[in-house]
Amino acid sequence: MANSLSASFPEIRAGKQQTTFFKENVAMKICKFEQGLEGKKYGDTLNRTYSSISNYVDPYTRGTAISIQDITDTAEQLIINKEYAQGFYVDEHDDIQSMYSAALEYGKKTGEYLSNQVDADVLAEAVNAGSSITVGTLATTNIISTLAGVNQALAKKNITSKDRYAVISPEFESILVQYVENKATVKGDQVGMNGYLLSFMGYDFYVSNQLTATANLELANDVTDTDTVTIAGITFTFVASIGTTAGNVLAGADAAASRVNLAALINAPGTTTTTGVALTGDSLKLCRARLSAVNNIAGTQVEVKGRGLGVMVVSETLTHASNIWTAADQLQHNLFGVKGNPYLIIQRMPKVVERPVQDKMGSNYLNTVLYGVKTFTDNSNAMVDVKIQQSAFTA
Repeated sequence: MANSLSASFPEIRAGKQQTTFFKENVAMKICKFEQGLEGKKYGDTLNRTYSSISNYVDPYTRGTAISIQDITDTAEQLIINKEYAQGFYVDEHDDIQSMYSAALEYGKKTGEYLSNQVDADVLAEAVNAGSSITVGTLATTNIISTLAGVNQALAKKNITSKDRYAVISPEFESILVQYVENKATVKGDQVGMNGYLLSFMGYDFYVSNQLTATANLELANDVTDTDTVTIAGITFTFVASIGTTAGNVLAGADAAASRVNLAALINAPGTTTTTGVALTGDSLKLCRARLSAVNNIAGTQVEVKGRGLGVMVVSETLTHASNIWTAADQLQHNLFGVKGNPYLIIQRMPKVVERPVQDKMGSNYLNTVLYGVKTFTDNSNAMVDVKIQQSAFTA
């Protein structure tokens, strides 16, 4: 015989939720950061100027007039226009009976995700760096030449500051750690014991999963009905008749028209038009906050940029064999530079606000962020975009 007592066994619930592992933010560690606008909390535009005068001098003859040249000030603007939000509702009865504070738990998450968005936009400024290095496939055999190339690029811009940073991907870090650990040096021994690297060759290293990625879709030949391209898990389907399925893109009269239609939907994913059907749910949120597209790169390509994705996985089921995601153009943009570059102003830091709902027994909890990011001319000179091929990486 066998006892059957399981009906009397109590179910046990943990007093707190499982740990959520958030992406680590680095913006405050590398940027020229201001809270408010030049110390004030009004206005939406920061103007900074730079001066222009010839780099070269004239010979002088005693007793003769010196040639007077025109001088020019040029203004650049940082517009504080990036606004993002998250919100949720908690009923008082749910709060009474819950073992943890839903407002506290979910409020923390909204703050982290809004901060992640700020980081994504800051690190996307890599593409505006004054110098860039295209590495191809990063390996232990070219890691030192890559870092030396960054040093050279900064030196060519007359950047002498030693307060340097490098925001790198886990893939970049892996190659660097392997290289350093295999060296019979004190630094190699430290890396071998600790398994990580904080500084090397004068750079403070920050590992981030929020780097920008770009990929070029070669579309020289027109698409066929039901052909698809997938970007960061979002599928866009070319169709002969637009229909109503989210992500449908109208196949154009030729390849050029199809490229225009695809780029248009990526750039305005929440709007249904005669050439594209709006995305929904998390696909819409991801595309709207992180993806953008530029048509007609190299004449026959659509370039897609993924901010804050780290690795942007792309694929296609295109009928014509030459219509492909070009492997060499699937790039991850690691950002090197001098601390204080680029420029970031946050006028409203992420902060949860409770708003009681008039006809309900509960409250909405709202969180927003308001900020602007800009790479001014002087910022760009102190930044280097290190582009490594990411076609073999996984998200």
